[in-house]
Amino acid sequence: MLRSAVEPVAAGLAARNADARQCAALTECALDMVATSRGHRLEEYLVHDMAFHRIILSASGNEMFARLGDVVAETLTGRTQHRVMFWDPDPEAVTLHVRVAEAVRGRDAARAEELTREIVLGALRELDVLAPSETSAHDEPADHAPAGRAR
Repeated sequence: MLRSAVEPVAAGLAARNADARQCAALTECALDMVATSRGHRLEEYLVHDMAFHRIILSASGNEMFARLGDVVAETLTGRTQHRVMFWDPDPEAVTLHVRVAEAVRGRDAARAEELTREIVLGALRELDVLAPSETSAHDEPADHAPAGRAR
């Protein structure tokens, strides 16, 4: 998946290259994700999640990564619109976004990359649960219960 290849590297670069304005905006997005992470507010959450990932890509300083903001936003939007996610974001994933913002602000490139890798791999695991591939579709049915979580 494109996200798992690009976003962790972009987060590490963002930790090296982000300016104070980008760090503040990233932190604000992460906190807004916390504020909209309960009560089935996925559309509101999505706005902040997309902005968070766009800032990471842009703050990386890599023009090619920055241009992938629309692709990542479409991926996140598609998951929401096609209900290939749970009703509320996974609290662990929300916390990981806050920690990524802290790592970027603290210029800890290795930590930012590690945490972002956890986010995208968690999203892939969630996708496997909600939309199993042909080979895993026969193992167990996906649970689309509203009590679940989204990354």
